[in-house]
Amino acid sequence: MADETILVVDDEAANLQKLHRTFVNRYPVLAAMSGQEALELIRDNDNIAVIIADQRMPDMTGVELLRRTMDTLPDAVRIILTGYTDVDVLMEAINSCKVYRYMVKPWDPPDLLMTVERGLEAYRLGVENARFRKELIRRERLARELEIARDIQRYILPPQCPVLEGHEMAVEYHPAREVGGDLYDFDWDAGSGTLQVVIGDVSGKSIPAALYGAVFSGQLRTLFAHSMSPSANLLFLNANLIERYQVNNYVAVSWLTLNLAHGTGVIANGGMPFPLLSRNGEVTPLDISGFPLGLFEDAAYDQLPIRLIPGDVLVLMSDGTTDVANLQEEMYDTARFKESLRRHSTEDAPQLVKSLYRDISDFANNTEVKDDITIVAVKRRR
Repeated sequence: MADETILVVDDEAANLQKLHRTFVNRYPVLAAMSGQEALELIRDNDNIAVIIADQRMPDMTGVELLRRTMDTLPDAVRIILTGYTDVDVLMEAINSCKVYRYMVKPWDPPDLLMTVERGLEAYRLGVENARFRKELIRRERLARELEIARDIQRYILPPQCPVLEGHEMAVEYHPAREVGGDLYDFDWDAGSGTLQVVIGDVSGKSIPAALYGAVFSGQLRTLFAHSMSPSANLLFLNANLIERYQVNNYVAVSWLTLNLAHGTGVIANGGMPFPLLSRNGEVTPLDISGFPLGLFEDAAYDQLPIRLIPGDVLVLMSDGTTDVANLQEEMYDTARFKESLRRHSTEDAPQLVKSLYRDISDFANNTEVKDDITIVAVKRRR
């Protein structure tokens, strides 16, 4: 590696020059004539891979110098040079300083170079192992964070659709990653016969979008208990998001309120694809638009009255349903989704949403899906 630097330390100028000449044509070399000077060089250079130190120096021994580098350069190759053999010093160096080799003077430059080369192989392996361990720890931590986010999302998304008098309801939800930014929720008040359905799409992906969606879902549950209209709910949520959450996320939302006894209701839309109404073999987009929530303080939200007759299917979906691309980079688009809905409109709601998703998957043909897919269908039986 080009940035692997060798530090040589010896208080005798002739030895220091010899050490310098041994490595200068192969590696960057730093030279110091004392232990203190060596420590100063270490403080200013974090790419030192090898330290070769004379044992007997005036200000500190080579072993002491190497010991003081343990915290700063834990993986460096450490080599002691000495003019005599001292077993006690040798054992101290090995035990306390992680010394790689103990070489007796006079040393031979080719032997020393070979020793350094072998030491660097071990050094590189150690650095790579350390990098691998850090990456393993990072991935384990990320996996745990993803598991927490999945738990949060499983908690906030309804586990099942309500059983409705004269109607069917079903949801098909597929996050593009481990956790998604799409959300949906509903409230069924059997006493008043009112069904509320909300589908949303938080900007962004994965954990940040899921957590932001969790905060937003909590506000939805609060609003379900009030009798405000869908457009009033979107106005309230938009103002609340702008006031309290100054982040770079926004939420696209469709809100449906439906009286099942009469099949009548209203729908408001803030940035989601137009809902689709299937009736007698024809599929019609419900032209209701609005800005996503959390972007503009003065955003206004209209609402569209709707009426379902027996056999009608109302579908709310996120833009991931039509943004899917195949291997030829063609988009699934709204036209294909509408045709799929037309073909499967006679199926019951649970089978219908599965068929719609299957057609999308078949079109993608194992191409990576880059956006969450959510489909909610409400079908009037009688």
